[in-house]
Amino acid sequence: MSRASHVAAFAAGAVLAGAYAASAVPRDVSRIRALDSFAQALATVQASYVDPTDEKKLLYDAARGMLHNLDQYSTFLPPTRYQHLRQDTEGEFGGTGITLAPGVVDDTRPGVPPHPTIESIVPRSPADLAGLQLDDRLVTVEGAPTAEPGRELASATAWETRLRGPSGTRVTVTVLRAGWKDPRAFTLVRAQVKQPTVRHRVIERGIGYLAISRFAEATSTDAGGALAQLRAQNGLDALVLDLRNDPGGLVDQAIAVADLFLDGGTIVTIRGRQGSVETQTAHKGGPATAVPIIAIVDQGTASAAEILAGALRDHGRAKLVGLPTYGKGTVQTFFDLVDGSGLKLTTARFYTPKGNSLESKGLVPDVRVEAFTPLEIVGGPDAGSSAGPGSGATIPESDDDDPQLTAAVKLARQALRGSNK
Repeated sequence: MSRASHVAAFAAGAVLAGAYAASAVPRDVSRIRALDSFAQALATVQASYVDPTDEKKLLYDAARGMLHNLDQYSTFLPPTRYQHLRQDTEGEFGGTGITLAPGVVDDTRPGVPPHPTIESIVPRSPADLAGLQLDDRLVTVEGAPTAEPGRELASATAWETRLRGPSGTRVTVTVLRAGWKDPRAFTLVRAQVKQPTVRHRVIERGIGYLAISRFAEATSTDAGGALAQLRAQNGLDALVLDLRNDPGGLVDQAIAVADLFLDGGTIVTIRGRQGSVETQTAHKGGPATAVPIIAIVDQGTASAAEILAGALRDHGRAKLVGLPTYGKGTVQTFFDLVDGSGLKLTTARFYTPKGNSLESKGLVPDVRVEAFTPLEIVGGPDAGSSAGPGSGATIPESDDDDPQLTAAVKLARQALRGSNK
């Protein structure tokens, strides 16, 4: 093997390991032989495979395979996907404010392309200001068609990625709306868009509703603001906390939200490698420590959302309604790599205040209530894993059509009557 191949081997080792310093020289003979074997395999594929190969793709595939065999949550992500994931986690990025739903092939109309449709629009975002509407069908992005008769040309997520970009840059789309004969063009100027993760409203006097879709960097701040508004509207004598289809996200944000409702005690215990233990505890003086809570959960409630639900129930602060949760009891950490790619690596396991692990078990609700419709499981916990719950389900607009919410409100009323005795 040439000296260049050895250099490539050690460079590849640095990319794959990520966490090791470039100056680290392996001393274990078997490890050196393994790295040499990897470099030899790489060189052999490049020299002898029937078709030309891309070295970067081979290295990325090797890194992906290495992490894939660790567990279902650890993964390697190339630069574009990694940037997208980090932006989702941060909850703010340059874009248009559109979330797309996958196109649907209509067997009764085979000539109609399954264009993705606009599922949600962030208020005051470029898409909102330009006049785009829910259920508009996205026909082209920068002249590229999104679908052809009978099939999508890329996923809805891929088109969302195309719509993102630096603030101030322009992107032209064409959309088809019900009642329009032909698509119409819209030129959008990208801007910093904050994806909301918290929704709230007063259900009836005394009972508030707070829904968390995932845990991003501003979630705890937004949740605290929502609680203040509910209190000002006489809607915080009891609270319905909706964690359905919440795939998780930033663990520290789930801890901060739990701190809003707890007046002390353990929120979560995190056990890492070599016996390291980190215990997160609540602080006194939270804004809603005496408010009865009914939390709605389901099979889409995972990871950080399970930390919150488990902490509230273990401390007797919440009753859980709905369906058993997903059962993800591990913590993933992002590691940036030198070329813009990254690792999402399992680094710890978490336990509820009573010491229970949720991995592959989940939380069993106190009151089981079936969903209004089967949830569509389409993604993964923590917005990037290859397995687990997704964010495809839609909570119905009418409370009467939602048996889980109806049951939660009934329990909230009972809690109010009990506290008034």
